[in-house]
Amino acid sequence: MDSHQNIDPNPELHVDTDWKNQAQAEKEKLAAKVGDSAQPTTASADEGPSMPTIAPSFEIIVEQFAAQALMAMGAIPQPGGQKKVDVGLARFFIDSLAVLEDKTKGNLTASEQRALLTALTDLRMTYVNVLKAAKK
Repeated sequence: MDSHQNIDPNPELHVDTDWKNQAQAEKEKLAAKVGDSAQPTTASADEGPSMPTIAPSFEIIVEQFAAQALMAMGAIPQPGGQKKVDVGLARFFIDSLAVLEDKTKGNLTASEQRALLTALTDLRMTYVNVLKAAKK
């Protein structure tokens, strides 16, 4: 007897949603205990990938530009772990922060101003060091 004769060529897919409902109920109970602000947001398959809940702030914007500049200077690895130096791109991000500094002058808190000034100073020093190393 051939074993292939017992295989259904059009099998039906049965989805057990009970475990999904139970997991969702447990998640909601945990969220109620901890508080929704500590829980990352979730997205359905239709909404795309989920992102953690982080309140946007000026400091985060500065950190994002600084990280991009450092990545372009090879100071931190790019996604995938490779380090590639692109001084033109690094200069773009540093100059973008300088524009941000100019356009927000007089409108920042002391903490925001300190974060921006520190980032610009550190990035400019790193940029000069990268240029010196490239000349050697």
